[in-house]
Amino acid sequence: MNNLNLLPPDEINNLEAKQFIRLLRNFSVWILFFLIIFIIFLSSIIFYFSTILKAQNELIEIRKNDERTQYLTEIEDKIKELNKNLVKIRSKQKEMIIWTPVMEELSEIIPTGIYLTDLSYQESLKKLSLRGIANTRENFLNFQDKLNKSSCFEEIEAPLSNLIKQNNVDFVFNIKMNSCSLLEDNN
Repeated sequence: MNNLNLLPPDEINNLEAKQFIRLLRNFSVWILFFLIIFIIFLSSIIFYFSTILKAQNELIEIRKNDERTQYLTEIEDKIKELNKNLVKIRSKQKEMIIWTPVMEELSEIIPTGIYLTDLSYQESLKKLSLRGIANTRENFLNFQDKLNKSSCFEEIEAPLSNLIKQNNVDFVFNIKMNSCSLLEDNN
């Protein structure tokens, strides 16, 4: 069926405007309704999370004040300090010389009739100085030969004054240390 509208055009426009305003008002009410529900929902979520956050902060404070946590924190600090000290010790050890291999080598190559009277080390030159007495020149030469053949020593300097006497030879050796005595090479 056809709808006949006998109203003048101004009235038709007024009715359409009123209908549009009513539709817009209903739409605004629905939007406002959903907005209020959304705000309530959002505020409940914010409240929930703020409650959880407060509880977590309280737990953190309790744990910080807990004796066991404080004890573990102290242990952790001590471990860090110990690690720093170990790094320092390690760097110092790299500069050290292990004397045990040197002494073992010397005890193996010193023949009978040789007596060491002085052993000194010049760190700046990395040289070992040996002084001693040999019963005979042959014992001295035998000792010098064994020093030259040793793997722990290199650049052995022996002054000619070592060869002046036939018996009771006072001798001096200046020896550069080799890698068998350095700690860093043994690691």
